[in-house]
Amino acid sequence: MSNYIKDIRAIVGNTPIRSVSTGIIVEYDNQILLQHRSDTNDYGTPGGNVELDEKVIEAARRELFEETGIQVKNLELFGIYSGESQITIYPNGDITYYVVIVLYTKLSEKPILIKDEESHGLDFYGKNQLPKPLKPTDIAWIDAWVKGNFDIKVD
Repeated sequence: MSNYIKDIRAIVGNTPIRSVSTGIIVEYDNQILLQHRSDTNDYGTPGGNVELDEKVIEAARRELFEETGIQVKNLELFGIYSGESQITIYPNGDITYYVVIVLYTKLSEKPILIKDEESHGLDFYGKNQLPKPLKPTDIAWIDAWVKGNFDIKVD
């Protein structure tokens, strides 16, 4: 599998691009799994870019496993997010306009978490004890989860 975004960035540099991405809300014991990201030093849900040769569901499962060690079969659509709230400007100057397909899973057993180089850490957080700062692009679906709003949102 290629790394589509790295290939594109090699050609266009910091020029803004559009990317399709996944975000995964993992719930266990009324808590949400958040990743302390090493690239932006904030907290967000696991997820990442959909490669050219992948289905969205495959990308979500792959990203979740790569970033956390968690393997899941059941993922439900939580929402699709796009527009100004999904623009990310990375510390290196790269600008990406994301379309994020957010999926949800609820675990019945606490998983053993295995972080990769994209994370300073991984942990589950209660609705009233979310860490800060939250990744700006992830706030919309984290907030919906906190409020118990599971209506599929297309934004």
